Amino acid sequence: MLLREYRETDANVILNWINSEREFRLWSADRYKSYPVTSEDINNNYQECMKSGDFYPLTLEDDGKIIGHLILRDPDGSNSVLRLGFVIVDASIRGKGYGKKLLQETIKYAQDKFNIHRFSLGVFTVNESALKCYQSVGFRIIDTVKESYKFYDESWDCAELVLREII
Repeated sequence: MLLREYRETDANVILNWINSEREFRLWSADRYKSYPVTSEDINNNYQECMKSGDFYPLTLEDDGKIIGHLILRDPDGSNSVLRLGFVIVDASIRGKGYGKKLLQETIKYAQDKFNIHRFSLGVFTVNESALKCYQSVGFRIIDTVKESYKFYDESWDCAELVLREII
């Protein structure tokens, strides 16, 4: 497996993994105003975010096939905690350990590149498979914001998770 920098052509592949607006919002919350989005929307968003110098989109490949994607960012510029976001795995292979592998490879990458040993992320608690995946790598819930996001007639709680890696 190879964790590499995101390429603009990855957006088309990632969008094919999302089959509904609900899945899209579980992945991106309100980061995009409308649904559906295009690969151009994703690439424009990423280009804008990358101007800050603390936004790192990554893609995981297995035998040349894109199987996962996420972003890392340094929200306060301190290089003390990296935040993971936009975590997604090819829908056809979910539940087979690839999400866990994506997270493990990303943690190793960040430790090597940035010497970071603390990570955080947010996940909607209704996304039970994602929550279990994060916990399987060692992330622990430190807080839950009730009804943090409204999706039509649903109210989703958002769990804040952290991982402290000790080497």
